[in-house]
Amino acid sequence: MERPEEVLYVCEGGSGDEANIVVQLRTKFPGIGGAVFTYQALPVAFRTDFDYSPQCGHRMFYKHAVIKKLEDYFFMKGAYRYPHVTRPLGSTDESYIYEWAFGTDGFAWEYVEADGTRIYLDLEEWDCFVGVFNEAGIDLAVDASDPNDGRISKNIIHQLCINPSGNLRSLNRIWKRVDFGDRSIRINYDKLERYLYDNKQALAANLSPGRLDFLQLACQYLSPAHDIKERDLGKLETMTLDYRTSTLAHLNTRGVETSPEITLSLP
Repeated sequence: MERPEEVLYVCEGGSGDEANIVVQLRTKFPGIGGAVFTYQALPVAFRTDFDYSPQCGHRMFYKHAVIKKLEDYFFMKGAYRYPHVTRPLGSTDESYIYEWAFGTDGFAWEYVEADGTRIYLDLEEWDCFVGVFNEAGIDLAVDASDPNDGRISKNIIHQLCINPSGNLRSLNRIWKRVDFGDRSIRINYDKLERYLYDNKQALAANLSPGRLDFLQLACQYLSPAHDIKERDLGKLETMTLDYRTSTLAHLNTRGVETSPEITLSLP
């Protein structure tokens, strides 16, 4: 069957200190392990770093994937109620692809009333989200405020930024944390690997089969302290393709589970 156009440009998604993002509709997802094709086009962010280094796109994919799989674990354990990390979908040597987050950037962290009183915003689930990732050695609170005005948020996309009650003290939990570049988050890989080891039984019980091994090998690939072995790179590649295929299958059938035309295929 003839495939529809595989990549459609939608618009510019913005530029930051580290990278440029283009919004696309895609049915072709290149990546580690091979390209995966979907029947239904998905809206994605195509992120390209300004400072190229070999494999930088694949490394960004793995950073994002580690964070997302940990969130799946936290979510299964009941740490919070709404997922706050988009799904990574593919990569090339210099770029990577992830699920586009629709919503509004740049809400106010605080307000000042007429009498000078400061009202600090309670963003629902932000503290527990940051807290559980900190326990695993990942600091996602970095770069969450505009450097020119710390009262304004950055890298948090609010997907339902309304307050029908007029309460300025809180915003609902329907938001996503974006941008996992080196300047926007910090990862302590020694602490992360200890966390995976100390919690391996709970992780294995709450994640799909093989995902704990995927997490451990991805961390070895990313950690400056490791020189990952050739045979482990081969295992990681196989696990990565399985993870990407599973993720794309989940997104591609969302809302259309009864359609017989939804397919995933490798070239």
